[in-house]
Amino acid sequence: MALGTYDETVAALTEIVERCVAEDDRIGYFAGMYVAVTTTVRQRAADGRFADPARMERLVTGFADHYLSALDAWRVGGPCPESWRAAFAAAGRWRPVILQHLLLGMNAHINLDLGVAVSELADGSALADVRADFDAINDVLGELVDACQGALDEVSPWMGLVDRIGGSNDETMIRFSLVIARRQAWSAATRFAALPAGPARDAEIAAVDRASAGVAHVVEHPGAVASAALALVRLRERAPVGDVIRLLAAVRPA
Repeated sequence: MALGTYDETVAALTEIVERCVAEDDRIGYFAGMYVAVTTTVRQRAADGRFADPARMERLVTGFADHYLSALDAWRVGGPCPESWRAAFAAAGRWRPVILQHLLLGMNAHINLDLGVAVSELADGSALADVRADFDAINDVLGELVDACQGALDEVSPWMGLVDRIGGSNDETMIRFSLVIARRQAWSAATRFAALPAGPARDAEIAAVDRASAGVAHVVEHPGAVASAALALVRLRERAPVGDVIRLLAAVRPA
């Protein structure tokens, strides 16, 4: 799918959300959050918050293309990146909590797709020009974390147990994941952009995908103590899947 505008991107993501709501498909958790992020970035662009609005729109739509392509491939049983396969497969299992589903999607999309999308936007000599807009998205994501925290409190009432896992609450975990993941995505983008299209570039992307799949395994299987605590959290996540998806899609910064 080749998207060209914010509106087309939001429409494509909303279609996934509606299908997942109808099918009680947990893949829609990440899709719902993605609608919230893209809608917010679109508004910030309209407000003049980015140095080059047209370039930001190309980045956002190109970025979304990778997610949509991976999901389409997964649904028809085609070849799909390992990190996305881990995220999509987890949606078919009962045990992961809502937060884990969101982190699995962010892991694949930021650690893998974002570096590829940025490298496609500019060659190595022009990549530095994109950095300001790349970093500006961090502000949007940071604000949305606060709003998502409130949404998760509504549908995951025991999520506070995560406070006892590693001494951090779930909001801090998401912020940390975003900061580290986006730093790694920029590093990957510089490596990808320096390589011409061909086997060497494909091999570098595949290596990043494998590493991201390893992160996905840790997110879903964080160890005996954390897994036991998360199982208790999961027992209290009783809201219908569709309600959770719609709640995430409606999140906006305060």
